[in-house]
Amino acid sequence: MREAVTSLLRRHEPVVTKPAPSTVAAVAPSAQRTADPAHGWVTLGSAGRLVEGRAATFVRPGGGAVSVFLHEGRVHAIDDACTHEDGPLGEGAVHGTCVTCPYHDWQYDFTTGACLTDPTRPLATWEVRVREGQIELGAQRTTGTLSRGGDHNDGMETLIR
Repeated sequence: MREAVTSLLRRHEPVVTKPAPSTVAAVAPSAQRTADPAHGWVTLGSAGRLVEGRAATFVRPGGGAVSVFLHEGRVHAIDDACTHEDGPLGEGAVHGTCVTCPYHDWQYDFTTGACLTDPTRPLATWEVRVREGQIELGAQRTTGTLSRGGDHNDGMETLIR
């Protein structure tokens, strides 16, 4: 059964719905195959989904989502949830190694997970590779922050009632 993560994805409480746009690929746990059991690599999907300048988003084993980027022949994987308000980074604009959250314009370097808008709010990153035409996700490389909230960088005001 194919499922997709909605744009309302919460870091610890993923929301799953019926099939959605092709920007998000979910792999049912029973369909995931371990690519390299000795080292914990898991196949996410076809490397054909990787396009320079765009993210491919997949449901991560254990919950949540990961955005995978192709840049100058190398692949990078980051947490898909913006550390501001959990916006779907896989739907954001990509310029060079920077992805911009479509909700409030927070920016991240997808090669390191660094938040360019607020350096105290990094994203988690994972080992990722392409092998035999498949994207494989490995161990988590860096830990992102669990903090959320903060100023908006989109010209809009937050109303408190």
